[in-house]
Amino acid sequence: MIVGFPAEDERAFEQTLRTVERAGLSKVHVFPYSPRPGTATENDDTVHPAAKKERGARLRALSAELEQRRWQTKLGTRDLVLVDRPGRGYGDDYSPFLLDAPVGELVPVRAQAIRPEGIVAVAA
Repeated sequence: MIVGFPAEDERAFEQTLRTVERAGLSKVHVFPYSPRPGTATENDDTVHPAAKKERGARLRALSAELEQRRWQTKLGTRDLVLVDRPGRGYGDDYSPFLLDAPVGELVPVRAQAIRPEGIVAVAA
């Protein structure tokens, strides 16, 4: 998502935050708006860089919170994980799992805990 579009005010940004949460998004890539030569808004970059930075930080924080909430719902459940590197793999919804299993294997797992980098799991 892009923050700091021309004329984006705090009210519009707050609406963006509410929309992200209501839509059930759990991972948002955030970028500040920057004008491009030859576009209709080339000379309309009205949002101060500090406001863009602050809004970007708030949206990233919301994204991290929503991601953690989604991971919490997986605790105690089973998933099927493709191990793509030592100690890590991904479920079918692209949730990152931390597990000890051979690379390249499709492993049934049970989620046990949450860490900032993913869901700790054991073979089920």
